[in-house]
Amino acid sequence: MLYHADSVKYYKREESATYGTVALVRDLLPLIRPYRTSFWFASLLRFIGQVIWLYPPYALASIVTFFARYQPGDDLTPLLWIGTLWALISTFHYIGLEVAAHYGYQTAERVALSSMQKTLEHLLLLDMRWHEKENSGNKLKRIQRGGEGIDKVIRIWFDNIIDCAVNFVGMIFILARFDLLIGLLTILFLVSYIAIAFYLTSKAGEAANVTTQMEEEVAGLEFEILNNIRSVKVLGMGNGLLALVSVKFGQWFLTIRRRIAWFRTRDAVVNMWGQIFRLGILFYIVYGIIHGWYEVGFLVLFYNYFNYIWESINQLSRVSLDFVIGKYGFWRMKQILDEPIGIDSEVGKREFPKNWKKLTVKNLSFSYGTKPVLKNISFTITRGERTGVVGLSGAGKSTLFKLLLKEYENYDGEILFDGVPLRDIKRTSMFQHTAVVLQDTEVFNFSLRDNIVLATQDASNEKKRLQESIAVAHVDDFLNKLPQGLDTLIGEKGIKLSGGEKQRLGIARAVYKQPQLLFLDEATSHLDLESEEKIRDSLHQFFQSVTAVVIAHRLTTIREMDRILVLENGQIIEEGNFDELYAKKGRFYELWEKQKF
Repeated sequence: MLYHADSVKYYKREESATYGTVALVRDLLPLIRPYRTSFWFASLLRFIGQVIWLYPPYALASIVTFFARYQPGDDLTPLLWIGTLWALISTFHYIGLEVAAHYGYQTAERVALSSMQKTLEHLLLLDMRWHEKENSGNKLKRIQRGGEGIDKVIRIWFDNIIDCAVNFVGMIFILARFDLLIGLLTILFLVSYIAIAFYLTSKAGEAANVTTQMEEEVAGLEFEILNNIRSVKVLGMGNGLLALVSVKFGQWFLTIRRRIAWFRTRDAVVNMWGQIFRLGILFYIVYGIIHGWYEVGFLVLFYNYFNYIWESINQLSRVSLDFVIGKYGFWRMKQILDEPIGIDSEVGKREFPKNWKKLTVKNLSFSYGTKPVLKNISFTITRGERTGVVGLSGAGKSTLFKLLLKEYENYDGEILFDGVPLRDIKRTSMFQHTAVVLQDTEVFNFSLRDNIVLATQDASNEKKRLQESIAVAHVDDFLNKLPQGLDTLIGEKGIKLSGGEKQRLGIARAVYKQPQLLFLDEATSHLDLESEEKIRDSLHQFFQSVTAVVIAHRLTTIREMDRILVLENGQIIEEGNFDELYAKKGRFYELWEKQKF
């Protein structure tokens, strides 16, 4: 869908704008907790190093005051003590700084990586309804930006926030001890600065968040293009997609320009206010020195301390963009973590009944939104039975399949294993005893061997099971073509395999699992007729040891089924074995006769 440039307003900014720093700290602390020892050690070391670093400006001011009063022949011992202490403090400060950075940065990386892993684990538990709302590139970008955001925020804590807090509190305290008025004016400056900066940063933060979301959308589109590169090339979709990308980049640039404008405005305002305050106080202190109110050293002390404070303010200005982007990146990741786990939740659920006898579907109805797909269907599968499901496209076969696989639970009616509702069974427990072959087999850039054994946690009798799965799926028909045999890396999305070879891999993966329940969804649709016949014969032998539910367009695949369900418009219109249905000369008969030719 193409959006006009002004459509960047469609993002919901008001919700993200309410995610403040307090909420960020509250959400980050549980993630830091496993690494709290190194985190607090690095923080304490950084804090101590910065506290003692308050001494050098004080030492310099003391030296200036000393020489302002110095008379030839005066004792120089105080200078020796000041120099020695200064050298010791400098040594500890710089060594401590490096040690704190070593442990602090490691902690930041560990928290970021563990959070990314946790988010990925959570993603795998979310229902398909949630996954269907966003593309894969968008999800990956949110995880990546969330990890980067955590790393940025924790590094800012070590590099900037601790230093700034010590400088603000420590230096104001010291200045106030010398002159209460100067201390109070400095506090007034900081309060006013923070108020101005907070307002402008919140506006800049909103702009940065919109930019972040726009970047995720662009990244998602780019991922989709590259992920379907073959279709893009052979169907000549490149120019159309590049035009869409160009529009999105234009929209993205508008959000970037707005973000830059807000941050530059913020920096200009606070910098101008800082310069005005510094010059005003310096003139006041010079006036005080002239009238004998202050020592010359106090001018040096204030100048250096304010430089420290101003450097801290500039640090905050420089990292404010990183902090805001990091905060909102984490917020986007947190939105994923906050998504409730539905079907995959194991709270209050039961183990799969391994000794079940009957699978009962009772008055099952399901709709996608307002569109009904299944309408009050009922049937029973006895353990060990082989059941085929046929019908034209849109009849409801794949939807029935999804409900049996616990991909959705918002249906009416019941799916029962010996009276135990499927909704009440743990999904992980069910899939320990279930294998699935989908119409399009998903393949990973692993070896052929790893792709076959990947879905099975049980590694017992691996060699024997692997040989059986290869034989049943006739993988050995193309195994000799692979340079390293089973150990050959087969490329992203199985690019080195044909569609039929990938489908054989999927069948081998299911057979290797040695399931109780076997679901096949058009499992031979990509095979030529000769290969299908060979694999069909092998599968029917394998069916003797499992309960099989098979969806097929090629009706030859289900000829040997014990029972065949004929679906049309979401309802079972015929039921029986092949001979019974053929003899009726009804809908199944018509489908069979059409496929004979």
